[in-house]
Amino acid sequence: MPSTPPPPPADRRVGAEWTHQDGDRTTLTLTVCDNCAARWFPPRRTCSTCASDDVRDIRSDPEGRVYASSVVRIAPRGFQAPYVLTYVDISGVRLLAHVPGAEEAPAPGTPVRLTVAPIAGTGESVLTSYAVTPVDGGADPTGGTR
Repeated sequence: MPSTPPPPPADRRVGAEWTHQDGDRTTLTLTVCDNCAARWFPPRRTCSTCASDDVRDIRSDPEGRVYASSVVRIAPRGFQAPYVLTYVDISGVRLLAHVPGAEEAPAPGTPVRLTVAPIAGTGESVLTSYAVTPVDGGADPTGGTR
């Protein structure tokens, strides 16, 4: 009896438990400490600033601003170089995200919008995650914002 080939690996999603989509609006779950007001992403159950367990989850804004970016030219297995990574300030936290389809690193101050997009793949499976895309009207060439 001939054997059937195994099914391809299922698509995977990084951060799915923290990512929320409502139509084209994407937000993330953040944690805020009600004792000292510190915030984090990804969420946590104990404040690493004051050790309080008086924390709660909130939803981020759907947009933020680039803090710093880089073009990655040597990729780990499954990723296709070059690709762009950026640190984004959003709702009081700084997080690292991919910028799908970008060829250049966005300038500091560039407004970006959260989204969900493929960030890697092997041909057999796709890895998706929260990501950001620049919003029209970005940063000016001097590094300031318009």
